Parts: sequence; structure tokens; C-alpha cells
Amino acid sequence: MTTTEKVHELIRKVKKFKLPPEDLPPQASLRDDLGLDSLAQVELLVLAEDGFGVRFSREEAQSVKTVGQMIEFIDSRLTAA
Repeated sequence: MTTTEKVHELIRKVKKFKLPPEDLPPQASLRDDLGLDSLAQVELLVLAEDGFGVRFSREEAQSVKTVGQMIEFIDSRLTAA
């Protein structure tokens, strides 16, 4: 499973699977386009940290605003390890 597929799966899990994968383009805003409130965004970050074995600092967590940014952040951490 690719990073993109796994991130999509985590987003769908947070959204209670009410979102088809094709509605998750890289430019989609987690808040505005996907409707994730701050609690749902924290849940997504925790799931991503657990699922990928990466850690987001407070600043990094606040800077991740789109699906693509989350994928890029995780990929950069995985390739650096």
C-alpha cells in the first residue's frame, strides 16, 4: 500500500468512511474541503503517527493543511529514516 493510499484510508476512517477515495485530491483542504474540525484533524495526525511511525511537531501539525501536504510530510520522514 502506498503512502497516498494509506493516508486516504486514514482520512476515510476519521470521516467514518463517508468519503470515496476519488474525493481526496492532493489539493483538498482537510478543514474546508473535507470538513475535518480540529478534533478530527488531531485524530488523523495521531492515526498517521501510529500508522507510519512518524512524529509531527506542533508546528508541523499546524502547517499540514491539505491531503498532499500530509502525504509529502510522511514521505519525507520515511525517506529520511
